[in-house]
Amino acid sequence: MKLWLAAFILSLLFLGIGIGYYATKLYDKSIAKGFFTTLLAIIIPFCLFMGFIYLYGLYNHGNPLQFKW
Repeated sequence: MKLWLAAFILSLLFLGIGIGYYATKLYDKSIAKGFFTTLLAIIIPFCLFMGFIYLYGLYNHGNPLQFKW
């Protein structure tokens, strides 16, 4: 597996963890804001990863990203 791909996935993981940590702080103030922020911690990294897969496929002329171990 390529090192830049592993670094990108780990950075998305840490982004989700950071947003989730902020969400736990918001739960003390408002449960609705904390819940919404928790959903964002799941949705934002997932959408960024899917967008990356799509753009990488366009860059490789339609060939999808293949994980080779």
